[in-house]
Amino acid sequence: MIQPISKFSTNNYYKNNSINFKNAAAQTTLAKDSANLNISEKRDMAIINFIEKTEKTQKQSQMLGIISLAAIIPLCFLPLIVTKKKGGNFTGADNTKIFKSLKDDTAIPTLDTCKSINEKLRNFLQTQVDFAKANPEDIAATGVKNPANRLILYGAPGSGKSFFAKIFAKTLDANYKEVQYADFNSKWAGEGTANMKKTFENVLNEAKKEPMKKFVLTFNEIDTLVQPAEAMQSNYARGGGSHNISKLEERSTFLNYIDRLSEEAPNVTIIGTTNLSPQNKGLDGAAMSRFKNLMEVSYPDKTCLLEALKSNIRSLGDGEIFIGTNKDSLEEFAQSMVDRKSSFRDLNNVFENSKSYYLNDYMKDKNSKYKLDYLKRALDSISSTDGEIAGKL
Repeated sequence: MIQPISKFSTNNYYKNNSINFKNAAAQTTLAKDSANLNISEKRDMAIINFIEKTEKTQKQSQMLGIISLAAIIPLCFLPLIVTKKKGGNFTGADNTKIFKSLKDDTAIPTLDTCKSINEKLRNFLQTQVDFAKANPEDIAATGVKNPANRLILYGAPGSGKSFFAKIFAKTLDANYKEVQYADFNSKWAGEGTANMKKTFENVLNEAKKEPMKKFVLTFNEIDTLVQPAEAMQSNYARGGGSHNISKLEERSTFLNYIDRLSEEAPNVTIIGTTNLSPQNKGLDGAAMSRFKNLMEVSYPDKTCLLEALKSNIRSLGDGEIFIGTNKDSLEEFAQSMVDRKSSFRDLNNVFENSKSYYLNDYMKDKNSKYKLDYLKRALDSISSTDGEIAGKL
């Protein structure tokens, strides 16, 4: 940086050239010097102004350089930031969440204790439990080449598909893990496939660590994971772009890992749940060929709804007493829900709403008890159910 020349500094100049008047001769000499000084001063002041302007310009340039550098530096780290952001979309608990045991979960019954399940579904799941319990020697002795531990539970929304998958796992005394497409999905091209690989690798690693332990892996809404390849190819041909390419990659990855699990981790049972019926061809054919055991989970009948209702009521302090004194009324109530094509989810919503009426009375009188009227009022407050809506379409 150019520094000011001290000789031409205004203060130094007048300090070094200060004059004392002592006589006329000196005054005459001063006059001449003053004339010369005016010319010299103007020249010097011009130089000083030039230097000061130059220095000011340089300072401004330096400041601009600093500001520019401050703006450029973050751009240097932008790839790292983007990478972290992309990777951060799915590095949470859902991707790396380990299997968990359902043994101590009192809200999940076993096939032996569950009363809100029809016999057809119970027998189907029990058969799969018996097969899953077979050891490699038993399988080899019977000539079975590939494990049949690939199940599809399909049916209406709220019919209990995921719940029955948990009942199956608890009956098998298996560790349980549940995933869905939202756990894999990403706005970044290719990351959905990478996320899916991470999950499957975690499953393989855990299953191999405990080869004698049983594991159940449930894919909720499996149709969102493996849409029919024909549909995705058709969308791509119509301009669907990279999204459909990513979906095809995810589908291929899913199918490959399903095969790997059969070979490398036969102690893992995979259950897919979906609202779509295989008969309507809404599910990918290649995926369905790997899931040879399909079972429809229909709307619950009166017996199932009644038992589910009793199970909910037992969670209340005086639940058993209420059930004993309202036996006939509860059966009528269960039938009314069947008539409305209610699902288990509908029943749970009605029961939860009924407790809000109970709370209102309890806040007024602490001696209040749960009443059948709360259930009826809650049911009347629901204008429609999944079943009724489906029936009108």
